[in-house]
Amino acid sequence: MTTDHIAGHLQPGGHPPGGVRDSADVKVEQHRLPRTYAAFAALPDATGEQTAAVVQVLALYGHAVDNGDPKLLAQVFVDPPALDPATSPSHHTVNTEVKQIPGALAAWSRLVTIAGDGSVASADAVDVLTETPAGWRVHPRHGGPAVIADGQTPWA
Repeated sequence: MTTDHIAGHLQPGGHPPGGVRDSADVKVEQHRLPRTYAAFAALPDATGEQTAAVVQVLALYGHAVDNGDPKLLAQVFVDPPALDPATSPSHHTVNTEVKQIPGALAAWSRLVTIAGDGSVASADAVDVLTETPAGWRVHPRHGGPAVIADGQTPWA
């Protein structure tokens, strides 16, 4: 599972991290999005309580996927996706910044994955979260990787 809002893609001839293989063929190009990030950074800050809740939910995402736990996924997503039975890399969501948007929150994070062979890939990920009676939940990361053009606002 990946997010629709990831800035980063495989270079020609590269293979996504996952499973055990030669890490020499993993070629991930990372995108830095200064104009898009500037638009995000200008949004109103979330409260400390909101930020802590979002960071917790995004941490649960990695545990749910890495452990293949559909019950835990229900604590992460508004509409939990099905888990992919294929071996996937270890997921880590770091450097999360949370902003307020109309009726929701947006979180800009660094997504780091570590494959079984030790190869590492990273990308910027933008998640939109909605408050539910059970707490903050992420809108599912369906659709696979997508490139965000600099200056676009995927949370709008």
